[in-house]
Amino acid sequence: MKDYIQYLQEVLGLQNVMLPASEPGSTKAHFFTQEGAFEPTSVQQKELVFLNILTQAKESFFLPEVRDLFDKMKAAMKLKNIQVLELDCTVEDRSQLPSELAQICESRVVVVFSSFPKDLGELIFKGPGKWIETYSPAYLLEDAAAKKVVWNDLQKVMKELGL
Repeated sequence: MKDYIQYLQEVLGLQNVMLPASEPGSTKAHFFTQEGAFEPTSVQQKELVFLNILTQAKESFFLPEVRDLFDKMKAAMKLKNIQVLELDCTVEDRSQLPSELAQICESRVVVVFSSFPKDLGELIFKGPGKWIETYSPAYLLEDAAAKKVVWNDLQKVMKELGL
């Protein structure tokens, strides 16, 4: 979390980074857009959510080199008329992630990016929609061989969304 705050301040130039307070030992997830903490006043409805689990700041969607690759991935998916939400996320207990996300957003499909995906490539029901976990764009910058795995996973998402 400290790395993410430092990134927001030093790289993106945000002066005041306000994060939701959490109880000691809390497993609550924190979601971020490029503008900062994502805390909508009502549940957002999206067709597709890209959820990037951060373990360190260099994995953020919003770093230029990661953003470039991620934008190419989205362009290859041809997401022209799809409502998409892109979020960075920090979480202690990943098992709580579906219920935490459901409190702020409902979607048909959630693509969870991680350097250490669980249930790699499986499109499964979690919460109100289907989830698939795959390698993050930041991971692909370090291990280009995993790009084929990710592209196969994104094709499953495209099929699910009728693209």
